[in-house]
Amino acid sequence: MKTPALEYFMHDGKNAFRFELAGGLNYEGARRVEQSWRTAASEISDRRLIIDITFVTAVDNQGRSLLRRWHREGAHFVANSPASRILAESITGAPLAELATNTHTWLPFRNSLVRSAAGLWLALAAVVFPFRATAANLKSETVVAWDAYLETANARLQERVRPGGSFLWTFENAERASAVRSGEIVVAPAPGHNPAKVPGGLIHHWMGAMFLPGLKLDDVLEVTRDYDHYKEYYSPSVVASKTVARNSSHDRFSMRIMNRAFFVKTALDADYQASNVRLGEHRFYSTSRTTRLQEIEDYGQASEHQIPEGEGGGYIWKLFSIARFDQRDGGVYIEFEAIALSRDIPAAARFFVDPLVRRVSRSSLLTSLQQTEEALHGNPDLLASRRARIPAVDGRVSAVSTSYSNKSSAFTGVR
Repeated sequence: MKTPALEYFMHDGKNAFRFELAGGLNYEGARRVEQSWRTAASEISDRRLIIDITFVTAVDNQGRSLLRRWHREGAHFVANSPASRILAESITGAPLAELATNTHTWLPFRNSLVRSAAGLWLALAAVVFPFRATAANLKSETVVAWDAYLETANARLQERVRPGGSFLWTFENAERASAVRSGEIVVAPAPGHNPAKVPGGLIHHWMGAMFLPGLKLDDVLEVTRDYDHYKEYYSPSVVASKTVARNSSHDRFSMRIMNRAFFVKTALDADYQASNVRLGEHRFYSTSRTTRLQEIEDYGQASEHQIPEGEGGGYIWKLFSIARFDQRDGGVYIEFEAIALSRDIPAAARFFVDPLVRRVSRSSLLTSLQQTEEALHGNPDLLASRRARIPAVDGRVSAVSTSYSNKSSAFTGVR
C-alpha cells in the first residue's frame, strides 16, 4: 500500500505554536515541513513548540532527523496512538509526558466569544478545514441540500417551542441535565453523522448548553443584540461589526471575522439576519443566518481582495444558528445550535482530516460558551459600561446582574 503524502497543519496560539503532521514523514515531506518551520520560526519567538505526530503513518531517516532536531530545540511531542507513541519515545529516549489539558493551541479562533445567536458565528467560522485547499465553487445542488437540512432543523425547533414541547435539549437526558445544572458546559454533535455529507459539501451541526446562575433573561439579551460593539467584545477575531436594522422581532447586521491561522490572513465578510421570538417573560429563542458571506484574501495587505460569493476556498459557505434562553432555577439556561455549510474534504485527506474537523468544531463551541460565562459573570466594569451605553430594546433596559462578578469559570468538562 502506498504511504499517503504528508499533510501538515500549523496552528498559531497565544502561548504555543503547534505543528500537526499526518501521513508519511519521508524525505520530501520532511523537506517541505522544515521549510515551513524556518519561515514560521521568526514568528514563534518564545512560545512553546508542540509537534503532534498522532497521524504520522511512516517515517524515514530524513523524517527522524527532523524530529530529533525539534526535540533538541525543546519541542514537546503529542502522540495519541500506539504507533506514534513508540515513534516519539524512540526520538526522545524517554517515556512521553502528557500534554497539559489546558493547552488548546490548535483553535483557529482561540479568542472568539459567543454571547448570542448572532455571536455564534465566531464559533461557526472556526469549523474550517485545517489545511490550504484549492478553490471550490458552491453548486446549486449543494444549496438545495442545505435548504432541505435547514427546513428539517426549523421543523424540530417548532416542535420544541410549541406548548408542551421539550424547549431545552439539556433536559432530554438526565445525565446531561445534571451536568449542566452543576455548572458544566456540555457540547455534542447533533444526532446523526456529523459532519453530514451532501452533494458537493459538508454540513457541520453541533449543540452546546450551559447554565448561568444569578442572571435574568433581559440581562443576557442586552448583550446579545449589541451588534455595534461586537468588534470590541470579540476582538481580535471580529475586526468590524455594525447594526443595520433592529426591531422587536428582526435584526440585521454585518460583521467581518478575521482568521489568523496558518500565517494566512483571510477574513469572512458577511451580512446576517436574525429572527427573535419571546415566549412569555422567561423564554426566548432566535434563529440567525447569513444572507451574504464572502471570503477576503490577503486581508490587511495591499493585495487584499474580496472573493465573489460562493467561490474561494469554500471553508465556510453558509451559516445558521439557533439560540434558546430559559430563565429558571435562579439563572438562565443558554443553548446554541451551530450549523455551517462548507466544501467537502478531498477523499485522499478524509481519513486524517475528519477527526480534526470534529475536534475543531467541538472545541470552538466549547470555548465560546466558556468565554460567554466569563464575560457575563466575571467583569463588572464591562457589564456596567454595556448597561450605560446600550439603547433600550423593546422600550426597556434591565440592570445587568453583577452578583457573580467574582465568580470563577464553572467550566469543568465536556461530554
